Amino acid sequence: MATLRRVPGALPRMAFFLCAVEFCERASYYGCASIWTNYINRGLPVGGNGWGAVDPSLTTQTQGALGMGQHVANAVSQSFTMLAYTLPLFSGYLADAKFGRYPMIFWGVIVCGVAHVLIILGGIPSLIENGNAKIPFFLGVYILSIGAAMFKPNVSPLLLDQITTKLPKVITLKSGERVIEDPESTAEKTMLWFYLLINIGAFMSVATSYSARFVGWWLAFLLPLILYLPLPILLIWLKPRLIMHEPRGSDLPNVFRVISYNMSGGGLLRVGTKGWWDPAKPSYQEEKGLPVERRWNDQFVEDVKRALQASAMFMLFPVQYWNDNGIGSSANFQGSMLIANNVPNDVIGNFNSLSIIVFGPILNYGLYPFLRKNKIHYGPVARITTGLAMATLGGIAFTVLQYYAYQQSPCGYYGSSDPTCTDTGIVAPVSLWIQGIPLSLGGISELFINVPAYGIAYSRAPINMRGVVSAINLFNTGIANAVNLACSAVIGDPNLIWDFGGPAIVGVVVTIFFYFNFRHIDREEYVLSTNETSDMTGTRDFIQENEISTTVNRPPSIAENDATGISQKI
Repeated sequence: MATLRRVPGALPRMAFFLCAVEFCERASYYGCASIWTNYINRGLPVGGNGWGAVDPSLTTQTQGALGMGQHVANAVSQSFTMLAYTLPLFSGYLADAKFGRYPMIFWGVIVCGVAHVLIILGGIPSLIENGNAKIPFFLGVYILSIGAAMFKPNVSPLLLDQITTKLPKVITLKSGERVIEDPESTAEKTMLWFYLLINIGAFMSVATSYSARFVGWWLAFLLPLILYLPLPILLIWLKPRLIMHEPRGSDLPNVFRVISYNMSGGGLLRVGTKGWWDPAKPSYQEEKGLPVERRWNDQFVEDVKRALQASAMFMLFPVQYWNDNGIGSSANFQGSMLIANNVPNDVIGNFNSLSIIVFGPILNYGLYPFLRKNKIHYGPVARITTGLAMATLGGIAFTVLQYYAYQQSPCGYYGSSDPTCTDTGIVAPVSLWIQGIPLSLGGISELFINVPAYGIAYSRAPINMRGVVSAINLFNTGIANAVNLACSAVIGDPNLIWDFGGPAIVGVVVTIFFYFNFRHIDREEYVLSTNETSDMTGTRDFIQENEISTTVNRPPSIAENDATGISQKI
């Protein structure tokens, strides 16, 4: 079988509709979140139209509204993102245990719709002038974070649920060639489409940035809502056409029980060593004459091990986030002190999405098929390592650019905050477009990191914990933003060189550590767990096996009945 070429399976039609749902939701999310740093940071531009737009004669002026300063703008932006990416731990658990993925997605969409209406009220000139715009605006911001948290951890598992091939299998193509239909390649192809549409949606911030600059905040905040309105109708149409798994209780309690067995049997100091996971396995318990645990089987213990390995990998991802767009709002502050020539300083961030849109199809239809054709295995750990290295290079480029911006700015190390420069449009003689280099490196790095991470979160999780493990992946973005929030006081002048340089240094260390610590995972076969457990019913183990992927991890006695689906527990 090692001589056969691996190919991805066909994508179900409903998968593309789910990608379209993600496109609309992300377009509305980024259409607002990418522009409100300026809304909060800067006051109404002198000579503007009163709606937040700039004086057209001042090409270097920046749009604004509330005038609350850099630290408040950074704190709001980071706390919003932190909530949007940490609350999924709760919503992912509820989806697994109580409500299911589709209901959480649908009601998340409704909550986000309410949030968008409140945010639009923050663009009304009379409210901006009398200081009351911040009330509906901030309410809308944090309600949006709750809705996004309900939506985000459940859409990618629901998308991957539509893939019916769970294990590698041999198929014959129309040409007569025998190949292996590989679920890893199928998941990779699916998630590349998914991520491509996320970033096409993120381009909505181009329209909202220009709307804010030349028309006003009311239009900038209205556009995302208009795009958002069809979502409930699309989801209602999709519901009867989707493969959906009913919630059967979360595996999370059993995960803690497994860890408890191993801690009592192996101790904290032996975590990860050979045999540490054995005490929780029913086969080991029977062999040692101990009471045998019937709420799971040996394979479930292996699934927990794989899930915790994935979680350990995700814990290193914040460094990519910091190098991708700079820590906190530092990239926005850097852009405000460069020559823009009437380009909104927040629109340049779309180089991140543009690089993904351009490079994604190159991976999907160029590099990855070429590697598969030549039987070169470019596993998820190798891809993630590549992404971490590219993000680190982006962080180094940001650092060098910031050094030259400070050197060339008439206001020196206060070029993005000194009113002498900010109120009169005086900037460093350095083009804003140079930011496109590190932003593009960061964007491409996401394809090598985030796309494999979705597949890892889904494939390495117990079947009733896929929402939670997906949320753990997102949670680390929340951790990154929590660090950003804690560092708000030092994100800005005169510290911007270190705001970029610090994460770049950490990125070098993390990239090397990640590869050498996790490279063994690339040698493992990609398998989607079909092993179900429940407190009420015990193990439901429908194992699909073939000559490529066989399960040797079986508890004795009851396993045969479970595997064939005739156990009295079902």
